[in-house]
Amino acid sequence: MAARFLEALFRNYYRGASLDVPEIERREVGYLAPDGVMVRHRSFKSAEELKSFCVERPPLGLYYSAALYERPDERDMDAKGWLGADLVFDIDGDHLDTPSCRGMELLNYRCLEDAREEALKLLDALRNELGLEGLPVYSGHRGFHVHVRSDEVRGLDAGERRRLVDFLVGRNLDLSKLEARVGRRVVKLYAEEPLGSLARLMRGLDDGSYSIRIDEVVTTDVHRLIRAPGSLNNKTGFAAIPLSYSDLDRDAESIVERALAFRKGEVSVRLKEPVGEVLGLEIGREEAVVPTYIAIYLYLQGKAELQIEGGRDVRGRRSYGG
Repeated sequence: MAARFLEALFRNYYRGASLDVPEIERREVGYLAPDGVMVRHRSFKSAEELKSFCVERPPLGLYYSAALYERPDERDMDAKGWLGADLVFDIDGDHLDTPSCRGMELLNYRCLEDAREEALKLLDALRNELGLEGLPVYSGHRGFHVHVRSDEVRGLDAGERRRLVDFLVGRNLDLSKLEARVGRRVVKLYAEEPLGSLARLMRGLDDGSYSIRIDEVVTTDVHRLIRAPGSLNNKTGFAAIPLSYSDLDRDAESIVERALAFRKGEVSVRLKEPVGEVLGLEIGREEAVVPTYIAIYLYLQGKAELQIEGGRDVRGRRSYGG
């Protein structure tokens, strides 16, 4: 019953969703089916065709390839005809060794703030050190993605992407002269004239404390699938939303507020274990009536069962807050 309730919510969301998949006809599309099976090597001719598919068969998660292919639906990777790939970065609070993120199970705003700061540092470094414009996206969970879609980076192979990653995380750099290759362009940065975020880089390298903390495997993998902006996150039920630079300057709570797909109503839940505070809401009872987005989040996290009868949530006295 809960699965059908969730499917109905997801279907209704996708009816009004705007899916951001540029050059979709050249992208491999993958999705997480309701039974938890990952399906890959699909292709769609347009965003509208993809949207219709999501309404008809609502996926738990939706992904597309950073790479462009001649034949994106080929199952044999060598037969796809690789045409290049966007440069994609993933910053996940789960990978940050900060007091707010260390040992984190459920999402909290403090850890997401740490991830937001890393995303800002990355965007700053891409723009001011490498002359690249990144497009930030809130992942709908614990972190942020940054897409660079310029032709200049699409031809970079895995080794060249690895060297870019080394540069951004401050690995194996000569402090007297820094340079990085972006396609055919060599970017030279001199220690005696630090500009923009290079000054930040130099200070950090001097005391050994600086690093932009990214999931390096995501950036170096030229066949990577990344969550589609505009789609729902299968771990939270929140939307992955594209952000502007000014959006990213807002606090984490404001960003999550924009990503809430299911704002209306309340749902009864039975907790499988104590959860305490969830996104600023203290839940102090085994059975509670909570906002729909909290109920879906706890269900997808495996922390609660939805109390659903006849396809509708079981209402009761408001019981969250201790």
